[in-house]
Amino acid sequence: MDTLSNDRVDKAKESLPMNTVKHIFSKQQRPTMTQIAADNIRMAIERGHLKLGSRIIESQLSKELGMSRFPIREALCYLEKEGLVQTVPFKGVSVVQITPKDIQDLMVLRCSLEELAIRLAIQRLTPDKIGRLRRIMKTMENALDENSKEDILDADLSFHQSICEFADNSRLLNAWLPLASQIRVYLHLEYHLFQTAKEFVATHEPLLSVIESRDEKKALEAIRDHLIGPTNKLFSRNLTEELQQELD
Repeated sequence: MDTLSNDRVDKAKESLPMNTVKHIFSKQQRPTMTQIAADNIRMAIERGHLKLGSRIIESQLSKELGMSRFPIREALCYLEKEGLVQTVPFKGVSVVQITPKDIQDLMVLRCSLEELAIRLAIQRLTPDKIGRLRRIMKTMENALDENSKEDILDADLSFHQSICEFADNSRLLNAWLPLASQIRVYLHLEYHLFQTAKEFVATHEPLLSVIESRDEKKALEAIRDHLIGPTNKLFSRNLTEELQQELD
């Protein structure tokens, strides 16, 4: 479009009444109290500060977060949809308890989604995307120096989310994202299967290498081993005991 045409468009817009001009963008919204409450409670569950099966007392959260109970109650409704809390009639709200069947169901679904993500991501791989995964690996390695389990687990989740994003399939990503908080809780169990944090972090390198080589067959085998291997190891041990440790 030439300059004259642009001028016409601009003048036409200026001549329109304000109420007829369409606004493409909305004003930036600050996080609501409900969002703040949900983020704080979610993080506390993901990081094990609120133990599996523990009761959630709204009055206590209200005092600690410095807000009324209403946004906390709304936040708990959102978190119930995410599968992190549950409402029991006449008993109130508590953090969910994870059963062996829950873990099995989660990992079967997660593995199916991430296998598809790997297949699609490899077809769309670019140097920038590889660079992003390498930077996440570096973040994990740096967290080793500080012995920060939470930073390591956050980076782990970011690594897998990035693979799902690289698939460039919005429905796949929208299916994976609601599982993220449950996966983050599960990672606490998986983390303790390894002798050292360094061993846990090192499991990502073979996966990244086959992704980088664009070998789809080996990449699919690698993601299965990466996800299902620790789960099988967990089931081979006394899983009930592992879960009980999380409750204590």
